[in-house]
Amino acid sequence: MKFTPLKFQGTLAAAGVALMPYVFLKVNIFKSDGQISLSDLSLLISPSLEYVIAWLLIAIMASFIVIHLSLTAIFFNQLIKWLANPSSFKEILHNPLTSASLFSPLISLPMTMIVLFGPVSFFVPQITANMQALMAPAFVMFSLLWLLLLALEIKAIQVFLTNQVDYTSLNFGWLLDVLALGAVSLFGASLVNASENYLLSTTAAVMVSISLVLGVVVFAFKMSVLVYQQMQSADRPTIHILPAYFLFVPPMCLLGFSSFKLMMFTDKSYGIDLSTASFLTMTFSYTGAMVWFVFAVYWLREYLGKEFLSSDFSPAQWGMV
Repeated sequence: MKFTPLKFQGTLAAAGVALMPYVFLKVNIFKSDGQISLSDLSLLISPSLEYVIAWLLIAIMASFIVIHLSLTAIFFNQLIKWLANPSSFKEILHNPLTSASLFSPLISLPMTMIVLFGPVSFFVPQITANMQALMAPAFVMFSLLWLLLLALEIKAIQVFLTNQVDYTSLNFGWLLDVLALGAVSLFGASLVNASENYLLSTTAAVMVSISLVLGVVVFAFKMSVLVYQQMQSADRPTIHILPAYFLFVPPMCLLGFSSFKLMMFTDKSYGIDLSTASFLTMTFSYTGAMVWFVFAVYWLREYLGKEFLSSDFSPAQWGMV
């Protein structure tokens, strides 16, 4: 299959599946507020239902860590070769209807870092033990992703504003840049709270604030355009684009959770009580995501029931994961 940046939607989905068991283990099995590791399994009674569930989740987590890291290495190598011949990149970039697809690697790569500091650290506790020593390299990676993301977003906005756009051709895949802003912001917000270096945390917090504000503004604008366009259109998108309706959910959650983490840092470092604001932010973002998810399932019920399993694969289907 010819390389396209949208291949990174697969690595992103694998990262999400690796994170799900980790979060469930942390919250519901080990009931921990901090880092967890494989050695914590000895705290569970063997054999018990929790013990069996834990091993099942650990197996799923390990499998998808391997899948994510393997696919990331393969696709990143393909990406470098693809960028070596920039004609395809420029063709996609200068088309306002396709430029959003270029953001897929910038969604997946920050999630790789989150997987390393989360699920991978479960199996390699040395990562947790040396967490502060790893903050500086992680900040360098965050800064690089942040700069690339903002440069690409500014260029995409410029292309959109200076070219004639067929609004009827827009679909929810147009939200991939917002998803990238959310993913990079979440990575940065995680560094802000994890680092004990005041300068690093503060600098990352300012950078995250910029990407969050940009993300919220772009998200609001694009959703307004997409909802209005859909209300005016008598037809639904083609079957290959239909699953992209679910792409509203992840940026809503990522932007909300990143804002929550940033408010936690503000409270911890500057003593500014934002507990009410952070509660309202999380409630609004996750309630909005859940309402949209229910709406999308209802709206696409015919597709999900009759066409999903029989239709050809399309990258938009990763949005459901």
